[in-house]
Amino acid sequence: MVNRVVINYNLSEMQKKTRNVAGKRAKKTYHAEPQPKSPAQWFKELAQRMDGTTFDITGVMLFAFALMSLLALMNLTGGTLLTPWANALWRWFGYGAVLVAIGVAVGGLVMLRKSKENPAPFNWWQFVKFEMLLFSLLTLLSQIGGSSIERAEMGMDGGYIGWVLARTLEALLPWPFLQALVSTGFFVFFLVLTFNLGSAIENALENLAGVASPKPASTEESIDGPGEGAIQPEPGRQKNLRNSLPPEYRKKLSPTEDEVEPVVANRVRAVGLPPLNLLAHEHNAAVDEKHINTTAGIIEKTLADFGVPAKVIGYRTGPLVTQYAVQPGFIKKPGSTENDEQAMRVRVSQIASLQNDLALATAAQRLRIEAPVPGRAYIGIEVPNSQLTAVRLRPILESESFHKLAAPLGFALGRDVSGHPLVADLAKMPHLLVAGQTGSGKSVFIAALAACLAMNNSPEEMRLVMIDVKMVELIRFNGLPHLLGKVETDVQRILGVLRWLVNEMEHRYKLLESHRARDLNAYNRKAKVHLPRLVVIIDELADLMMSAPEQVEVNLVRLAQKARATGIHLVVATQRPSTDVVTGLIKANFPARLAFAVASGIDSRVILDSTGAESLLGKGDLLFLNPEVGNPVRAQGIWITDQEIEKVIAYWQKALGSVNDAPPWESLLYEPAEDSPDALIDQAVEIVRSAQKASASMIQRKLKIGYPRAARLLDQLEEMGIVGPSQGGGKDRDVMVDRLNDQEDLE
Repeated sequence: MVNRVVINYNLSEMQKKTRNVAGKRAKKTYHAEPQPKSPAQWFKELAQRMDGTTFDITGVMLFAFALMSLLALMNLTGGTLLTPWANALWRWFGYGAVLVAIGVAVGGLVMLRKSKENPAPFNWWQFVKFEMLLFSLLTLLSQIGGSSIERAEMGMDGGYIGWVLARTLEALLPWPFLQALVSTGFFVFFLVLTFNLGSAIENALENLAGVASPKPASTEESIDGPGEGAIQPEPGRQKNLRNSLPPEYRKKLSPTEDEVEPVVANRVRAVGLPPLNLLAHEHNAAVDEKHINTTAGIIEKTLADFGVPAKVIGYRTGPLVTQYAVQPGFIKKPGSTENDEQAMRVRVSQIASLQNDLALATAAQRLRIEAPVPGRAYIGIEVPNSQLTAVRLRPILESESFHKLAAPLGFALGRDVSGHPLVADLAKMPHLLVAGQTGSGKSVFIAALAACLAMNNSPEEMRLVMIDVKMVELIRFNGLPHLLGKVETDVQRILGVLRWLVNEMEHRYKLLESHRARDLNAYNRKAKVHLPRLVVIIDELADLMMSAPEQVEVNLVRLAQKARATGIHLVVATQRPSTDVVTGLIKANFPARLAFAVASGIDSRVILDSTGAESLLGKGDLLFLNPEVGNPVRAQGIWITDQEIEKVIAYWQKALGSVNDAPPWESLLYEPAEDSPDALIDQAVEIVRSAQKASASMIQRKLKIGYPRAARLLDQLEEMGIVGPSQGGGKDRDVMVDRLNDQEDLE
């Protein structure tokens, strides 16, 4: 017992001494003298104390000083201070004085790019490399001029500094050939270091050897800014991630083999159609294979961390996303022993459920999983590229896919996740429903669709009817000879346009019947008068449904059900794909649908009958549901500029002249529709007089109309004194007139 007490006492004393020593060391460390700061640390602290205005002022002053010095060196300006300053630069630096002025200007631009929130440290090594490059250049210039002090005094060659360096080199190396070789070698060496020409030379050698050199993605013109709507990785992040990956997850993949799409630049077009040189070229971005391999390793490691063995076997790169081909691995069956070799494959749902975890690991803004890829034995994980590449209309029209389509109403949709052209035929759809939230790319797609149709059809073959409730998107097509009338923006006039389209459809059916033709193509082969196809483009269906839901829905449904054979096709777009806008009847008659980015999975189900559109990135990123395929296909939509549209319109106006004909629906604008309440009131009177009872549900059933319209008819009958007031409780109203007799029926 005593020994235990002594041992405990000794231990406690030792702990006290240890704490005292640690405390003294801590105090000593706390009161230690501050270490001297390096120039880089001093500059960083100075930059942190400076605000953005100070950086801007300093940068502007340096740039202005450099510009004035450069003008003074060229004798374009002068003054009491500038002229002696320029003479001093010439004497000391010779021809290198121009390089000094340019270096000061570059320093000013660097200061302008700095900010308080991002005070990048001064790159001293880059500054030293530039100075050594300048000194080697001055030495070389002085040697070329004969190392003459007289020429240096006149501001020629390398000036005083170059003359001193050249004479020093002559004293060290007595042979002139060796002097020239050393000065030239120093200049080339520091030139390569300063401007990083080593990587450029390496890429050139790799290209000569047939090896693709990875370059950062870039684009000549991106939608609403370079790379907006896609992920911008932090500098050095991918390098750190690659170094932190275990060796077994460091990938070296090759693109998934796909059939190369041939492009014919000088494809022969029909006589009279606009040439393709009216449209802009497309600039494809190079593939950054290092970034792709790093992301593939992160995906594979993340899946393994969650107990889901899988392997990334390839990738496909498109203009917006890169699709990684993930092949599920095998796990042991539940209840099996370690020696049991039987295993089962990982379920597809296990990988699809980790979508958010993969997005977190890859630092992706939005990530989409296609499980599985149709026709492929793998799962597609689509990760956004570092920058968005704009897809142009011209290369799609030059592609083999569009040429094989050979359809008058064929149009370009964009490029899929492999970068291949995606095209479709509007005549086979036969109507297209487009939906997406504001800024997702609907209006740009509609403009590209109209321009594509105008590029491949003459006004005798195809006419356009454009309805733009937003009043700003489609009005740029006014003046196009294909357009019937003008772009309609007023709701009342739009209702007249829809009524005219229904009448035109019925008229064409009578013509088809008289010629015993089953569709418009057969009629045009038999008849002498050629009927053009009609493409009706409606931008923003939601506003129309809010203004006149009954008339709009009835006319749209009638056109969608019957107008295909008569050559009338609808393209309807909306930014609110809710059930009160895209009703069941409208949706059932629009099997071809196009979804841009939407706010929620509910909106995606309304338009596509499945989720996925809520994971799109916007800026033209779309999912196309082709009724012939059945699965949504992801693509990047066409980007077309106002200048291209103006060129197409100007070509047709020059070829055919401006068309100012009155629209054919002008006479129907102020006539009531056949199924309007005014036209149905007489039928409602006959119904209630015959039945001697009146209710909205009965009128709705007899006239086959909606309940709101039947209720309004009943209110009109009450105002006319034909029925009595409502009795409540769902009871029928009293009829105030007698039943129709047989004589009246005969009359």
